[in-house]
Amino acid sequence: MKKAIGIDLGTTNSVVAFKDTSVKILRNKEGDELTRSCVGFKDEIIVGKVAYQLLGRDPINTIRSVKRLMGSTLKDKAVIDLMNSGHYKYGITSYNDGTDDAVAVVLGGKQYRPEQISAKILKKLKDDAEEKLGDEVTHAVITVPAYFTERQKNATLKAAEIAGLKVQKLLAEPTAAAIAYGVDNLKPGDATTVMIYDFGGGTFDLSILTIVDGEYIAAGTGGDRWLGGDDIDRKLQALILNKVAQEYSINDISKLIQKLPEKRRYQFEGQILFQTEAAKIQLSSTNSASVTIDSILEDENGDIIDIDISITRQEFEKIVKPFVERSIELIETLLKEVGYDIGMLDKILLVGGTSCIPLVKQMLSERYGAEKIKISEKPMLAVAEGAAILSHRLDDSYERSPDDSTAIGEISYSASHNYYIEVADDNVMRKERIIEKLTPLPAKTSKTFKTTTNNQKVVKVALFSDPEKGDFGMQALGYYLIKENLPIQSELVFDFQLDTNEILTVNVYPKGKRNQEMQIILGRGNIDHKALDIIDTLINKSTREFRTADGEEEFVNFVTKKITEIEKEGVANISDNKWHEVFYTTTEKYDEIKSTENRTPKAEKAIFRAKRLLMEFGELLDQFDKGAMIELIKQIETTTEDEEKNQLVDLLIEKYEQYGVLNVTLQIESYAERILEIPGTTIGSTSKQADYDRLIRLYNDAKIKFKSGSFDNGKELVNQAFTIIEKYDQWL
Repeated sequence: MKKAIGIDLGTTNSVVAFKDTSVKILRNKEGDELTRSCVGFKDEIIVGKVAYQLLGRDPINTIRSVKRLMGSTLKDKAVIDLMNSGHYKYGITSYNDGTDDAVAVVLGGKQYRPEQISAKILKKLKDDAEEKLGDEVTHAVITVPAYFTERQKNATLKAAEIAGLKVQKLLAEPTAAAIAYGVDNLKPGDATTVMIYDFGGGTFDLSILTIVDGEYIAAGTGGDRWLGGDDIDRKLQALILNKVAQEYSINDISKLIQKLPEKRRYQFEGQILFQTEAAKIQLSSTNSASVTIDSILEDENGDIIDIDISITRQEFEKIVKPFVERSIELIETLLKEVGYDIGMLDKILLVGGTSCIPLVKQMLSERYGAEKIKISEKPMLAVAEGAAILSHRLDDSYERSPDDSTAIGEISYSASHNYYIEVADDNVMRKERIIEKLTPLPAKTSKTFKTTTNNQKVVKVALFSDPEKGDFGMQALGYYLIKENLPIQSELVFDFQLDTNEILTVNVYPKGKRNQEMQIILGRGNIDHKALDIIDTLINKSTREFRTADGEEEFVNFVTKKITEIEKEGVANISDNKWHEVFYTTTEKYDEIKSTENRTPKAEKAIFRAKRLLMEFGELLDQFDKGAMIELIKQIETTTEDEEKNQLVDLLIEKYEQYGVLNVTLQIESYAERILEIPGTTIGSTSKQADYDRLIRLYNDAKIKFKSGSFDNGKELVNQAFTIIEKYDQWL
């Protein structure tokens, strides 16, 4: 009989649980309850503990904390900080088959979306569970942070699909912990209101739930998806390195580490990582912890530095305190949002690995009273157990029995964010809220908007949420085709639905003509979104530039054809190849439009190179140069007088050529593509594909080095790339 499991897909560790007559944690093939959420490459993809151990040998090919990148964009400040921190060595870059801000990670010289990496973790969890249960696992309840956005939850669903799992429910991690708590601690007829304080490796989540006779009613959620144990590790590691620098009078220990030969540097960085985590765990039960690393680090004179330092509980708690203070701020924010005072909570239940740090309970007890604070008996396992209980409850064969102490009733869900649609008023774009945070789920609402021109054919549907301190983040993009000619100010009805997994769907139809209702296909950052995005760019350009009747008709016919192709693909079964076809054919049309613009080839090339430099390395440029380049591009694009344009182009070239090594770095990718286009599979005894893979890896690694301030290392990688490229001089 096929099985369903509960999965806590964590930032640092993941856990699988299963319920039949009782709830049990399923150990992995290595015999551990916790599976490292880590994916590496060593001749082949490896997952879990063996991948984590690879950090000391090849951190560039070891992906960890990928959950922090799920559904995120390169514009997210926290992603930028992640890239620049130096704490994560693997490549984080723009996804070639996605929108400009779509995130990819690089593993074995190949790009992967974060959901593809998460799928590798889920596949191992599924396989290990099947081995333990002796049967096929087909379904799962998978937990996600309560503060995940629609786009992040959609990415999690995609990861499960890739891994071969059907998702019964995406369950908020705090709610899962509440289920486990209620089952273990409440009797039939009991009622309680608890706040779940879930401080994990990568996220901090809060939920307030009322549990009444097995029913779970969510009052509200809060938290911060960029607050977790990973951040404490980074601060603790910085303290350790600072103490080493002080003890040995080292002026710049980061530079010293970077000067180590690659193999020894990886070994040292791996040891610091492992020992930092071990010290953090030890300091939760002892007053001091030692960090010892022998025979790896060298000083400026090449003499070995044997590290043996001690971290006190007091020093550790000084690091931890700001993080706990931030968590208390979020508690107060959530209480205010839902209109509760602390007296309305019976317990604050602590779960997640970071909650095991004694200072967490101490500070919460001082603020809210020791009798209110309860640490889960299984802080690292409770979330998976709650997921397994719900998975059993959702099974088709489930029958609730009053004799079953782990039986649960219904669970209510509410929206964790505000959701908006972008609309135009007098050509000014604004965001109109369609679903309010804390709205019970599933939710459905309708809005009526009016066409802005006669015979309008295309309506853009851009959906946003505001999870990051009020900043709007696009969750999805799509288009609606109006089949008939409608006069200006005709009304269109938009039906928005947010299901219990907090996934949005949108249906649109002309008012009074529901038989013309169409579900909008929504892209969320990958090749589908990229194809839709290029259509959006084309629409914006046509609005400004193609106002003749013939030009407008040609454009509308083209875009209508493309969107019709997308609609025919359907909502549930979108083929990657089809999306590539839509993107490339639309790009050809875009290039055709670009060729009609009043630019010389020299201007076109200069603008392309300057924009690429700004996009890839904007944060490394002098602010004056950056502003000057942006202004020059604007002037070149709007100037019609040839002599003036040529002068502006020369100034732009002069500006960007100041950044020689960065410009050269950007050429590596195009050279790699051109090498693949050379006829044949090999050049001499060299595989073109192998050189291409190596170049792409060097390109991504060099970008990371430059962005993290390691210019010498970045230049070395660029030199390695051009050593490969030189082999192909006669063909390039």
